[in-house]
Amino acid sequence: MRVRMRLRKPLLAQVLLLVSFLGAMGFLGYLPIGTVEAGTVEAGIVCIVVLYAWLAFSINVDSRWVIYVFLPAYGLIFFILFYAFIYSIRVDAPLLPSVLAQRYYVFFLLAPVTYILLRCGWTLIDFQRVFVLAMLFALMSRVIADLTLSPTFLSTARQFLVFKQDTAYEQSYWLRRVDASCIFSILYFGRALFRSTNLASFGLSLTVTLLATTLLIVNTPRSLIASTVIAIVLYSVFLSRRERAGLLVVLLPLYILITALLAPQLGNTFAKGFGEGLSYEVRVESAHIAWEYFLKYPLFGLGQESNASISYQQLFGEHFYPSDVGLLGVAFQWGLLGLLLYMSFSVWLVVNLLKLLWVYTGNAGKVYSGEGLFLWAVFMLCLIFTISSPLQARFIKPEGLAIAAFSLGLLWSHKRGVGGVYRNKVQRLPEGFPR
Repeated sequence: MRVRMRLRKPLLAQVLLLVSFLGAMGFLGYLPIGTVEAGTVEAGIVCIVVLYAWLAFSINVDSRWVIYVFLPAYGLIFFILFYAFIYSIRVDAPLLPSVLAQRYYVFFLLAPVTYILLRCGWTLIDFQRVFVLAMLFALMSRVIADLTLSPTFLSTARQFLVFKQDTAYEQSYWLRRVDASCIFSILYFGRALFRSTNLASFGLSLTVTLLATTLLIVNTPRSLIASTVIAIVLYSVFLSRRERAGLLVVLLPLYILITALLAPQLGNTFAKGFGEGLSYEVRVESAHIAWEYFLKYPLFGLGQESNASISYQQLFGEHFYPSDVGLLGVAFQWGLLGLLLYMSFSVWLVVNLLKLLWVYTGNAGKVYSGEGLFLWAVFMLCLIFTISSPLQARFIKPEGLAIAAFSLGLLWSHKRGVGGVYRNKVQRLPEGFPR
């Protein structure tokens, strides 16, 4: 694949990529629908399409162009049309609204965009600057949300939660999208604390870490926090070094078996702890509906709805959202085909990102470079999303889809040896470092 121009770090490409990430991460997404919210999301969609088209025509067409540039876009179009068609024949709904309802899936184009930019001379550190800046903007937009939506500030978190549930339910959905930027900021800047070389960088890392932790506690996404703790333990004990990963492969089937045997007891315990909450009752009811219709349409599911035609809420009640029931919601919407695709892609992504991370960390499992720290935080975020998938299928939401697509682009580039950052700039262990 020959590059017609060397696109190292032009301002336009950086701005388009930044706006794309901001749209996916829910930047200012809490504002009333039809005003700024629609502008930020739609701007992100437009920017990624423009950036993809620009870059796709900047390189010569060959076999790699077909595989890494054309096929992702073609597959995306086919996927959108297919599940819109499935829904239209299931419930006799018009096709076009269901197609438009899936427009945020274009964030998947971040995969070929990442690959092409690396072909054009970008390195991992260039993406690091844009990605981290987008996360910080999304984080600050969450602070703005608290100032504009809540009658109180961070010190009275529970009052804020009640306020969201009672008077701003629509906005609370968009606020939850910012949880990804909170977790990334905690991971990235929290670990950067131990790499700070001066007081200014230490102060910045500490401030961002504390702010992101506070915001996460305020929103209290229980499954996401639990998945984060599990992911950190798994990485620390098993995945930080290559030789330890084999032990996890041996223990994982045993863990799955024990969990399956204890599932009834765990379910009863969970019901006693959260059974009185409205959220729990809604999720249980949604799970029953999703399971019933999955059995009715097991192969391809019900398909993709649209609020502009016939929505899921019109069919099953105002509180029914497939995303609330994790993998069961994926099976409800896309059937076994979509469920297997989601699960296999999630596992493949995490495994290959871990292999790429090992290139940076070496045998000691230590991060010595800023690029390695960034890659570690991205890997941990994907691992967290994978662990939380049974309860929340994050990879089909804009924020998760954008992160997965970006990671996929990095893996494609590493496979093709694109951008010497992966092979020529690997941080080796210092001489005499204990192994």
